[in-house]
Amino acid sequence: MSEPSELRLTIYPNNQKTFGPCECCGEMTSRVWGYVNRLDEGVAAYFVEWTPGHDGKQANFDLIVGKWGDQTDAPDRQAIALEFRKLETGPAFMVIDAKTRPFSTNSLVSEALDRNSVIGTPLAELIFAICDLIYLEDSRVSELRG
Repeated sequence: MSEPSELRLTIYPNNQKTFGPCECCGEMTSRVWGYVNRLDEGVAAYFVEWTPGHDGKQANFDLIVGKWGDQTDAPDRQAIALEFRKLETGPAFMVIDAKTRPFSTNSLVSEALDRNSVIGTPLAELIFAICDLIYLEDSRVSELRG
């Protein structure tokens, strides 16, 4: 698998929000978002959401991947969702069905991909590199690394 630096990816954190409380644990949920570029071109928007009171270090990484810019539209982009967990063996990402996540109906997206549409494809390399970069470099998710 390629490293984010090999793919020349850069993240641009944008904003964040806290909401809740969560019905199951009473804690507030955090959501951060931003953008990912490869060289000077936009390749993704990202949203990371987690509730600190839930068991273990877990989060949802939601990505809108594809072409961005003035001459693009929803058919140029797809929704991809991953679950993050901090296991005894280290951090792990698992692609899940994006249709189960609220962002999949965003007007910026034409299609929500399921796991089988991502794993084993060239897109998977980009997706995992993006998640690794966000996890390692977006200081707002440092709680997940702790």
